[in-house]
Amino acid sequence: MKYQIDESLCVGCGLCVNVCPARAITLSDKAKIDIDRCTGCGACANVCKLGAIIEVPDKPVQETASVPAAIASGVATAIGAVGNAIKRYASSSTSTGSRRGGGMGRGGGRGSGSGGGRGGGMGRGMNKQNKRRR
Repeated sequence: MKYQIDESLCVGCGLCVNVCPARAITLSDKAKIDIDRCTGCGACANVCKLGAIIEVPDKPVQETASVPAAIASGVATAIGAVGNAIKRYASSSTSTGSRRGGGMGRGGGRGSGSGGGRGGGMGRGMNKQNKRRR
């Protein structure tokens, strides 16, 4: 909450000017509160013997219609981009086949074939599972 002066009640005593920590109150003939500088502490209202300082609600923050529209537009663009990326990925993986194995087949890799890798000419490499079986 902020405060303002009821000019019909203010006599210009200056007590409120002296207690305002934000220095938001000036005095000429009557006291005047700079609503932008007022922090809403209430020190001025507590010291005013005549009740000339009254609470007023803060100004509501106005939303512009363009901000939510811009956010919605940005979200829609991002969703569309993700959807397009998924479609590209899906079409590229179906046209090139499976990405696993790299075309080596079942016996490919280390140790397969004659003389390749650690296994020598055994058809399959000697890995930990094959060693246990023998």
